Amino acid sequence: MEEPRWPPSRGWLVLVGVLLGLIGGCVVVLWQHPGRLLREHLGLESLLPPSSIPRPELDHPSGGGGIEPADGLAPGQAPMGPARTQAELEPLFAALGMHRPAEPTAAFDFTLPDLEGRPVRLRQFHGKLVLLNFWATWCAPCLHEMPSMERLYQTFKQTDFMLLAVSVDRQGTQVAKPYVENLQLTFPVLVDHTNDLGRQYGVRGLPSTYLIDPNGRLIGAVVGARDWHRAEAKALIAGLLRQAAAPTADPIQVGR
Repeated sequence: MEEPRWPPSRGWLVLVGVLLGLIGGCVVVLWQHPGRLLREHLGLESLLPPSSIPRPELDHPSGGGGIEPADGLAPGQAPMGPARTQAELEPLFAALGMHRPAEPTAAFDFTLPDLEGRPVRLRQFHGKLVLLNFWATWCAPCLHEMPSMERLYQTFKQTDFMLLAVSVDRQGTQVAKPYVENLQLTFPVLVDHTNDLGRQYGVRGLPSTYLIDPNGRLIGAVVGARDWHRAEAKALIAGLLRQAAAPTADPIQVGR
């Protein structure tokens, strides 16, 4: 009986290599596209290597190609125009991949120190639309989205809008403050080195961002980096501010 030939012929090796390449390509495609929503839902987006995380297409402070503010809104200009209904806002939430609760629930109130040690309480911003972000200096996606958050803040800081960023670094201000100064961030940055607040809000991955309406209710949440200065983000903030300023400010009533 003829003994089996070993090693296999070159033709077999080439065939096996091609099959393995096709299988690997399919796995990469499934991970990067249909699996992305699942990764964000499970809070796995920030666990990927920085090179594998799509960098948000951030606007550049100078030079051409920047996105014009939503609805013609210039930095520091209060939103004007008719209030949007909830149905009109839903596509904007969807464009940002922001999860919506079935019913708005009260946001957990808290008091945390800022980078100068001054206490800041969520309740003091009652009547304002609040974007609450959880981040850390070791989080690459956080680094990617911070410049766009700063531009969003500059666009709406003269309105009833507030952006609060909570650092969950264990070293606290010692590492967070140089990071903030280096990026020239001007919005309030708070410190939660024990991550107690993150647990209260059910943070599963970084960055995580929550939208809190002027009545102190959670109306949206998203895991993973976003371009917060893109047209849809600015249109959403402007629309929610107009909605809050309307005679019927309750988004549940407005949507009916």
